[in-house]
Order: sequence, then structure tokens, then C-alpha cells
Amino acid sequence: MKTGKLGSLLPTQSLVLCMLCAAGILVFLLFIILPEQRLSAELDQDIDGLKSRIEEQKVLSPVFKNLFERSKAPAAKGMPVPPRTKVSRGEIAGVPKRLQDMAAAHRLNVREIVPEVNTLMDASNRFLVRLTAAGQFTDLRGFLIDLGSLSFFDGIEEIDIRAVEGGGEEFGLKIWMARE
Repeated sequence: MKTGKLGSLLPTQSLVLCMLCAAGILVFLLFIILPEQRLSAELDQDIDGLKSRIEEQKVLSPVFKNLFERSKAPAAKGMPVPPRTKVSRGEIAGVPKRLQDMAAAHRLNVREIVPEVNTLMDASNRFLVRLTAAGQFTDLRGFLIDLGSLSFFDGIEEIDIRAVEGGGEEFGLKIWMARE
């Protein structure tokens, strides 16, 4: 029996076997146990995140149910819509004055009202009016509601809102009206 450098307590062959066992245990720890611990820690974080989302859903569930029940309820009546008519060719000349009076009633200063001549001659049964006005943004809402209540109103193609110096805004509207 040969003895190693450590003395006569452990033979060389036993010492090599012990070193191989220690290396195997170290490899096992490095390549299997530590990655599994990292994976376990990540899964724990995911679980905590899901638990907090579940708690959030439990808190928001009554709010959602309440809103869902409200959405099932019959909608409140909207604005009254008058029966739609068409403006005769003779009444088209009075439309800009009517729009100007409506704008003045809502504290909007009309700068320009121009009926688009090309749309008066086509076969679409509609004509375009370009309106430019200045005023406060909050006053525009009432004007638009009154505009929608016109029996010959067909739609708004464009609303352009620009801020002006000294406060207020400038509004550019392209309004379609039904005509005979």
C-alpha cells in the first residue's frame, strides 16, 4: 500500500476518489442546483405578480359589474333630431345669415361664411359651407348642437381649431347641407 504526500492516513487511490467525488458534487451544485434555485426565484416572482393581479381584479370586479349593469340599462334620450328636409334653391341664400345668427347667439364672432359654389352645381343634392369664427372653445359646443338641430344639416366634414393671441380660438368648419 502506497502512501500519498498527505501522509499515511489516506492512500493515493482513496485521495483521488475523494477528489473526484468532491468535483462531482461541485459540478452537481453548479449545473443543477443553482440554476434550479434561480428558476425557482423567478417563478416565485411571477407567482407574486399574479397574486397581486388577482387581488386587483377582486377589487375592480364590483366596479366592472356596476358599469356593465349600467351599460345594459336603456340609454338616456339624446338630443331631439328634427325630421330631415332639404333647402330649396331659393332658400340657400339665407343659410349664411342663419348660421351667422346662430354663431352670434353662442358668442362666436363670424369672420367668414362662404358657400362652395362648385357644390351648388353638382348632382349630389348637398352643398358645402365654409365657416370661420372666433370665440371660446366652450361656446363651440352649443353652436354645434344648434347646427345639428337644423332640419337641412347633413354633416360636418372638418373642424379646424387654432389658438389665437389674446386668448380664445379660431374655428374653421366645413359644413354639408342638404339641398333640392
